[in-house]
Amino acid sequence: MSPLLLNLAQAAELLGLTKPQLYELTRSRSRVRQAIPLPYVRLGKRLAFRRESLERWIEQLESTAVQR
Repeated sequence: MSPLLLNLAQAAELLGLTKPQLYELTRSRSRVRQAIPLPYVRLGKRLAFRRESLERWIEQLESTAVQR
């Protein structure tokens, strides 16, 4: 059984990013970040990610890219 929430390292691995790249996406003010925000929750000082939410986020990015 997989955990309900992924930590930063696990989410970065899932997305094929480095931890600093993923962390920057949580802080970014870019147009992509504003239009389709990266789904995460803050638990104290830590960031947590739901696998299903990240998969939906990728699908949204793909559909936006196709529409352009």
